[in-house]
Amino acid sequence: MKILSLFVVCSMVMSALTGFEKQQYFNIKEVNIEVKDNILSYEVILQTDDGTPIESRYDYPGQKIQGFELAVIPNKPLADLMELEIYKESKFTKMRPNQIGTRASSREDEIILFSEYVIKNNSDLVKLEKLAMQEAILFIFDGANKIKEQPISRNLY
Repeated sequence: MKILSLFVVCSMVMSALTGFEKQQYFNIKEVNIEVKDNILSYEVILQTDDGTPIESRYDYPGQKIQGFELAVIPNKPLADLMELEIYKESKFTKMRPNQIGTRASSREDEIILFSEYVIKNNSDLVKLEKLAMQEAILFIFDGANKIKEQPISRNLY
């Protein structure tokens, strides 16, 4: 019985260690913000901390894996200048997207994520650009799993 118990414990420890070994950790290398033609654009370069190639860990039963996604949640001052989507079921303020996606990088350990949002007509674009840097929280998802959440201003200074 002791040998069986020891085997079970060793198996659990090995499973845990193997899982941690495969875990990737990411750093935000760069954040770029642009305001143009009534569109607020965010671009984030996500990089692995150990130089290994980026891989989505999202297990999806369908044929096409969604992969990584960048979402930007505005604080109230920024939200007041943006077109918003209203979801009764959501506790989050969501800006109306124009385009969202990813682009490959020339480096295997990086991926470029981007999100574009629609600005309200007649918004002060100079004020908006400043608020876009100071009054928003950046979320990065791998599928439905949140892998990063932090104020955008943390990456700009």
